Amino acid sequence: MWSESNNYGFENEQDYLRSIKKDDSYTFTYPFEYIAKNHGNDNYDIGTADMVVRVQWTDTEAGYTVAYDVPEMDKIDPAEGNGDTASFYESDVYWRLVSDLDGMGIGVELRAF
Repeated sequence: MWSESNNYGFENEQDYLRSIKKDDSYTFTYPFEYIAKNHGNDNYDIGTADMVVRVQWTDTEAGYTVAYDVPEMDKIDPAEGNGDTASFYESDVYWRLVSDLDGMGIGVELRAF
């Protein structure tokens, strides 16, 4: 929480966050696995697809926002037991993204997601 005693010489928290921002944007590509064919009885053919994640600085939120997509989502069939793009992001990609951002010095205070 922002306080008068801990303002680092800035008028408000947004000014402070803007001062520690890194680059304006980043793009990451993360491979993930999906069920290409479900043969039943825990027998699956596994496919691999890439998720493209864009991390963009926004002054209005004084933080980075995230957008993601899977260019080949049309080859991932929900009828085979797969989720949607958001479920792949949440279950597999999110934690790798957070780890990469932490390693770059983009901590939770700079994330608007």
